[in-house]
Amino acid sequence: MNRFLYTILVFISPLIILIGITKLCFTKTDGDLNRLGKISIDKNYRDQFKKDFNQPQNYIELSTINSYNTNKFNILTIGDSFSQQRSHSYQNYLTNDSLSVVNFDTRAYNTPSYNPIDFAYKLANGDTFNKLHIKYLILQSVERSITTRSEKLNHNSTITIKQLESFKKTNNNNNNTLHTENYSDYLKFPIYSFLYHFFDNAIFSPIHQKSINKEIFSTDNKLLFLENDLIALTKNNNLKLVTQLNNELNTLAKKLKEKNITLIVLPCPDKYDIHYDYITTKNKPEPLFFNHMKKLRKEYIYIDSKKILKKHIDIGIKDVYFVDDTHWSPIGAKIIASAINEAITKNKLISSVKQ
Repeated sequence: MNRFLYTILVFISPLIILIGITKLCFTKTDGDLNRLGKISIDKNYRDQFKKDFNQPQNYIELSTINSYNTNKFNILTIGDSFSQQRSHSYQNYLTNDSLSVVNFDTRAYNTPSYNPIDFAYKLANGDTFNKLHIKYLILQSVERSITTRSEKLNHNSTITIKQLESFKKTNNNNNNTLHTENYSDYLKFPIYSFLYHFFDNAIFSPIHQKSINKEIFSTDNKLLFLENDLIALTKNNNLKLVTQLNNELNTLAKKLKEKNITLIVLPCPDKYDIHYDYITTKNKPEPLFFNHMKKLRKEYIYIDSKKILKKHIDIGIKDVYFVDDTHWSPIGAKIIASAINEAITKNKLISSVKQ
């Protein structure tokens, strides 16, 4: 019997050791890079943003209004996760006494294979913009997906306000995310932690970890980014595909202009791209998407978010992006909101002069 127990103990002791290491050393935050890469970040890091996380949400989610009623908004935002950050989103800082914002909150709708660019075309062909009296459409997309999202678009497909209402989920529990124990952490954390000493992505991890030569973050000053940032370079560095994207956006802008709506395009830089200049050892290609975009003729208002945000990083503003996450922080969101506000003000001035 004693021999049997001893054998079991020997067999499970490595697992007990791994669990112990993970429990003691893996500090979890709310960041997606922290979670996916099993990379510990200072547990107090996000405390500096508590005021922004806890402030009231000023803009309106589309799912919360009755679209059949008369509603008037200056701006509709359509995008991905960068447009779903609620109280610390760029929309929240953009909303003021003269600008009202409504956001298409994608998680509240059953929209399979959701593509913000395709979805904008569908709405432009329907009656939603007129029902909401929209003046500006902000079309937002993360950099790594934006060229792919411009492929094989159907310019004639339509979504009406009635159809949009039917897509609403009956039970929307976005605010009640259940955090369950991820038992794979006990294996992945020790393995990743060891392998990150030799490989940027610990061989198996979807997250890369790079040393940087500038204090960009207020804690754990290292650059974490998605493997997908690198995969996307094949298309995003292709001038032909970026030109195709721009042509699609110009076509959409013209379609919206017929409805007296101005298109604002907001590409959100990948962390690898916006922090590329600070990487100590550059063994991956340089991102060229924003370089290509700035040279192309545009029928829409273009927010060069990389140029805008990087200018602040260059002068020493820390945590423009979260260290533990793929998204910009409230600091970055405020900078972007200010840039959009300036662009709208400038557009109004130009329009008034033309009249």
